Amino acid sequence: MKIFKKSFVSSARWLEGALFAVLVGGLVSQSEAQIYTLSQNDSSAQINTSSQAGMFNWSVGGVNQLAQQWFWYRVGSAGPEASIDTIAPVSASQTLANKLTTTYANSTISVKTAYTLLAPGNGTATMSEQITVMNTSAISQDYHFFEYSDFDLGGVLGGQSVQFYNNGSAVYYEVRQTGANGAVDETANAPGASSAEVQAGFFPTTLNLLNDGLTTTLNNNLSAGTGDVTYAYQWDATLAPGTGLLISKLISVPEPSSVALVASGMLAMAWLTRRSRV
Repeated sequence: MKIFKKSFVSSARWLEGALFAVLVGGLVSQSEAQIYTLSQNDSSAQINTSSQAGMFNWSVGGVNQLAQQWFWYRVGSAGPEASIDTIAPVSASQTLANKLTTTYANSTISVKTAYTLLAPGNGTATMSEQITVMNTSAISQDYHFFEYSDFDLGGVLGGQSVQFYNNGSAVYYEVRQTGANGAVDETANAPGASSAEVQAGFFPTTLNLLNDGLTTTLNNNLSAGTGDVTYAYQWDATLAPGTGLLISKLISVPEPSSVALVASGMLAMAWLTRRSRV
């Protein structure tokens, strides 16, 4: 019953964002859902490549940690954003159970993403994503590329915080979301971007901004919580014809949070005390 409830809540949350996109931006015709599953040891991830549901399930040790992660883009300094599944029908290749490559391309833009899931089988997992945004037109283009992430650590909504870090550099390339059930860490680098923005917030604020039919620039809010938090990256680049922007991302989940470590330490101490008394 609990598993069904978590699945239902996750689906309902994505549906809310999708309905908002339809009402404001209009219905975009797409083919039937194409869902791919990446798996290794005790972890699996599902990606709906034909809708903005995107990666909607990432289970580690039988517990789903993710509600939604997907990508949006805009060509030009003004105008609405669109999810990458609206560029063109996906071209996908999965040669190994833990690897997937997807490509969306038209006469203006191409977005290729190479996913690799690594799970050693100890209750943690890492997702590597290499994203290549290419200018397929005959003129220079102004591109704005967005990543939106909504993690629910331990399958729990709310009670979590998120914080961006730059570790002394000019770009906030690292983000950490924490809660009682662990933490997710992500690093994202795009050396060729002319600028990069971030946004920490509460569901569904950022998702609605990406779907409201208006021009969006992330506000560089570096932290949010405690609550049902989300985070997003934005990279901006002007690309000459035939050139591209490479974005390298690494996500690790679920790493034990300090709260969880303290709780486990207290339990261990209580157990040892009880044994000594016996």
